[in-house]
Amino acid sequence: MALQSKQILIASALGYTPVGEQEGSEQFPIDADFQDAPKGSIPSTGNVRRSKQGVLRCFWIPAGRNYRHEADDLTGWYDVPTLEDVEEWTFDSCCPTPAGDEVEPDHADSWLRILGLI
Repeated sequence: MALQSKQILIASALGYTPVGEQEGSEQFPIDADFQDAPKGSIPSTGNVRRSKQGVLRCFWIPAGRNYRHEADDLTGWYDVPTLEDVEEWTFDSCCPTPAGDEVEPDHADSWLRILGLI
């Protein structure tokens, strides 16, 4: 999912250099703030931990009304997206939720919001 030509023009006008292919395939670099949480701690949306395999995972509790009937089933840990994904969503008018639905970037359930980028 590389930037589209229009997005590249916008990035260029802003003085931003898009990430390369290798760098873009890595997970978005975010601090693991729930790694050494005391036993019994309850995570909240946006908490991040690193799995035993080294994968960054982010906790999500659906906040939007479109998930009110599925919230319990969807609540949990999700792999943090790649840097390339986050870059694309930053230059786009929509962004996915961890459940895969497309929402506006500033929606409470968008990845950009969950990661604290908006």
